[in-house]
Amino acid sequence: MKKTLHKKTFDKEYFTDYYFGTTGNFGKKELKRNKNWFHGWFKALQDDYDFVDGKGKNVLEIGCAIGAAADILYERGFNITATDISPYAIKKNQKLLPHIKFKVLDVEAKPPFKSQFDLIYSFEVIEHLENPEKAIKNMFYMLKPSGTLICSTPYPYKYVLHVDKTHVNVRYPMEWVTVYRNSGFSKIQYRHKTFIPFFYRLSKYFHFILPFGIGNPYLNSHVFIIGRKL
Repeated sequence: MKKTLHKKTFDKEYFTDYYFGTTGNFGKKELKRNKNWFHGWFKALQDDYDFVDGKGKNVLEIGCAIGAAADILYERGFNITATDISPYAIKKNQKLLPHIKFKVLDVEAKPPFKSQFDLIYSFEVIEHLENPEKAIKNMFYMLKPSGTLICSTPYPYKYVLHVDKTHVNVRYPMEWVTVYRNSGFSKIQYRHKTFIPFFYRLSKYFHFILPFGIGNPYLNSHVFIIGRKL
């Protein structure tokens, strides 16, 4: 489903309006809750990439929001650079997580890095982009040879197409595979997984994962597209 959206939405409005329930005021409580959530995501992707041992690996995150995923990887020894299109979010994160490198980056614009990263990941971003083809080509450009790109995005269930006005590019998995292939990626795979909500708020170990998608608006089903640059 294709719509249009002004990028200024993602500066401050997105985090003080729609996404406020997730990031709040970028405090420690919200950070901990988000880290519990992404702990489950990295666990779900462990068969596709080693997210445990980060020694010597340069990683770029596109769309870091509150920086929770980046903080997990920092604690595991990854050399992480976390980016977001929002100067508002980056300013908040630099105060909340001063030990992490943050940078404002528009992934649809000219990439500021060339062949620098072993891994680039972008969770729940590409569906917000007006030109995801350009973004994925830019991420390919920023990867080292043999590097890996992992993007997550909603599966286009009917309710997903209407639940968020900022979802301007929600596509089927094989459509994303084609975009990856046209961008130069090889060994492309996708995973459709469902995450059970609420329990993760109690503990990162209570993040339950089903290895298939379920079209239920009260669950969280995501598609992960994994590609490698040869």
